[in-house]
Amino acid sequence: MDSSELRLDWLRAFLAVIETGGFTAAAARLHLSQPALHTQVKQLSAWAGPLYRFEGRKLQLTPRGEAVEQLARELLATLDRFVAGDGGAAPTPVLSAGRALQLYLLAQALRGWRGRLALRTEDRVATVAAVRSGRAHLGLTSLLEADPELDATLVLSVGQVAVVPDDDPLARRKQIRVQALAGRPLILPPPERSHRAALAAALGGELQVAVEVEGWELMTHYAALGLGLTVVNAYVPTPRGMTAVPIVDLPQQRIYLVRRRGAPQPREVAALEAHLTRHLAQRQARSS
Repeated sequence: MDSSELRLDWLRAFLAVIETGGFTAAAARLHLSQPALHTQVKQLSAWAGPLYRFEGRKLQLTPRGEAVEQLARELLATLDRFVAGDGGAAPTPVLSAGRALQLYLLAQALRGWRGRLALRTEDRVATVAAVRSGRAHLGLTSLLEADPELDATLVLSVGQVAVVPDDDPLARRKQIRVQALAGRPLILPPPERSHRAALAAALGGELQVAVEVEGWELMTHYAALGLGLTVVNAYVPTPRGMTAVPIVDLPQQRIYLVRRRGAPQPREVAALEAHLTRHLAQRQARSS
């Protein structure tokens, strides 16, 4: 492979396809015809090897594609800084996190932040991928296993609670074991979600599903409407007329701030990381 053959427009084209999820939107973003865009990405594939495949309509990068994405972001960012010169604008910190974490943790932790910030709303898998590839400088997420490409700082550990009506007998207890929910109608996420799987394992598969729905907000909302009980992380607000009862034998949710190992850390990104770490540590201290 001859590095002198690589062209920057191929890299920009490839990143546009990744970020828009397909060739039609990427061509519109770059003001190119689709055949011209396909040609550029095809030339990059000829230089680097197979970069992606489509699973249905979803574009899935190969390991080689992930490596080229990271290379593209580093090269183009370096070029942008060189063109801007020493007096150029500092990069805007990019932070990826799920919707629930943004609603219930980041919204409070970002109070007092006076710098610029770009937020990406992505689930755990997409957040990790965004940080690994360089699409995001930082990610706030739970990690199921260690990732050798990431540095992860534990910033918060939270328990799980059963959300029950104020007049339910469970509401009078300071804490419960998960078995207290056996046989009760529950509001749960779909079966493929890890939260649902963990509850099924803890209850020995004895789940009476009243409502199946995505998202903490809707789960607690339907619980407040009397459709069943639900189990959420302790940081989720409890609706009026409901009580959150700690469940002592379910694992705590561990939240990490992650960054790509060895990646340059611009001053603004380091400041954002320190700000979030400090505020989430204060929240942890208050809840302990």
